[in-house]
Amino acid sequence: MKPFPWKCGTCRQYGLVPAVLDYQTEIAHDGRVHQLSLPALKVFRCEQCGAIVLDDEACKKITAALRAAAGLLSAEEIRRGREALGLSQEQFARYLQVDQETLARWETGGQLPSRAMDRLLRIYFQVPEARHFIETTANAPAELNLPSPSA
Repeated sequence: MKPFPWKCGTCRQYGLVPAVLDYQTEIAHDGRVHQLSLPALKVFRCEQCGAIVLDDEACKKITAALRAAAGLLSAEEIRRGREALGLSQEQFARYLQVDQETLARWETGGQLPSRAMDRLLRIYFQVPEARHFIETTANAPAELNLPSPSA
């Protein structure tokens, strides 16, 4: 690995060095804005222009903070829930009617599910009757049998 300082992508000067700082940001997810505060986050900062560069580890910590702030299941909880039910990613994605690649990104932390999908995941994992309904209707025609209004 090349020694520091590295070239900054903002000012194009050699000033990028490791830094630890209290990082605050605002991130919108699923129609809501979340204020995040991460103390002592390891980043890279340009000594010339002050630009901050986040590596993969910093991004993972920010995503974890967003999950916590939004009240979403962790990637590990989603994977463990699926595995506890003995389902492959392919089966589980089919039941949820999402692409297998989407499910894989949820399980690796590469993508956050919406709040509605998070709620469906929780219901699927915790309510056997709902799980049975979802599994038996996964390939059924999209017709909704609602009770008729009482007169």
